[in-house]
Amino acid sequence: MKLYWFNSPNPQKVRLALAELGTPCEVELVDLFKGQNRTPGYLALNPSGRAPTLDDNGFILWESNAIVAYLGDRERRLWPLDARGRADALRWMFFQSQHVTDALTGRVFNMVAKAKLGLPPDHDAIKRSNEAIPGVLALLEGHLAKSRWMLGDEFSLVDCCYLPGLNALAMTHYHLKDYPKVSAYLANGAERPSWQAAGMIDFERAFAIPKTD
Repeated sequence: MKLYWFNSPNPQKVRLALAELGTPCEVELVDLFKGQNRTPGYLALNPSGRAPTLDDNGFILWESNAIVAYLGDRERRLWPLDARGRADALRWMFFQSQHVTDALTGRVFNMVAKAKLGLPPDHDAIKRSNEAIPGVLALLEGHLAKSRWMLGDEFSLVDCCYLPGLNALAMTHYHLKDYPKVSAYLANGAERPSWQAAGMIDFERAFAIPKTD
């Protein structure tokens, strides 16, 4: 098994899942900042030109949440095995990929990726993101008030889909303290051995992100 990876929230989901499962996997860096995702060889694997991409003995799969769900079905651990449980897991994964990612991206992309590239931020995009974030965080706050992890009291691969993005948001100095359950959820995730094993990035240290609202 081989994972084509870049140290950003979506590829980190898969690294976390692999670390939690203890599944052996070769990891190859695809440096998006250097355009390695646009080479003919990589585009032959993943025509979207994004990361991550998983090669499991010739089975090529891209889209991070699809990869995480595949790993759950493949390993039959940290993943529901009944139809209703899987539907619940997929519901929260679809919510993350659509609504949470949409809300966070404007802020995180402009304050992390553009800072790394030395490009000026799009302040309108940051503003729109700041307006959207409270709604999704409030929903997560209410959900996490009822359970320690996304699917209940036990950690699951669904949590691998949420933690990297929330970590990126926290490192932009967003006021997560206003959402104590979400803050505790992220702190609990960061204490797991998989966090370091997966190479989770400290965005603040790596990109010298400025403190701003």
